[in-house]
Amino acid sequence: MNVLLLGLLTGIGFGYVLQRAGVSECACLVNALNLRNTKAIKLMATAVAVGVFILYPLVALTGLELGAKNLNVLALGVGGAIFGVGFALSGLCPGTALAALGAGKKDVLYLVAGGLVGSFVYALAYEPLKPILIDPLSFGKVTLPGLLNLPPLLVGYVFALIILGVVLLLDRLDQKAGAHDSAASQFITDSTQAKRSPSA
Repeated sequence: MNVLLLGLLTGIGFGYVLQRAGVSECACLVNALNLRNTKAIKLMATAVAVGVFILYPLVALTGLELGAKNLNVLALGVGGAIFGVGFALSGLCPGTALAALGAGKKDVLYLVAGGLVGSFVYALAYEPLKPILIDPLSFGKVTLPGLLNLPPLLVGYVFALIILGVVLLLDRLDQKAGAHDSAASQFITDSTQAKRSPSA
């Protein structure tokens, strides 16, 4: 199967899961950022763990490489900070924004358009920024199995089990606290109404 077609199909499937789980709602992600309800964190972490359980045996059996990216500390720090600010301001990340758009939420169009413009600007600015942000503190392709000098399958499975353990712990804490998305929903509703109401 064509790689692009496979990516499209898996993306649609993952978007459906995000929508059904309610993670494409602003309220859910606002609560995740405030650590009031970790449903979004648990879903993403579980997806990573399941991916490891499926992918790593295939890598071990076929000898394929995972294709690790270069560890560019400065670039990742700056890019992560920009991403985090955008995430906090919009209440959505690229994946959940596209899932929301697929569900017919037209107000997300601005966010998706902004992301596309940002990608275009990054492509134009890559070469000028390379000696400033990318080349300094660049350590090449660093992987955890390589650092530990252990088999990737062993490291991957231990890592995935730790992730699932954290997910179970977060789930118990959420159940104990009675976490839900209504508080964030009410906050967003009140904020929207305040913006629309004429000032006294």
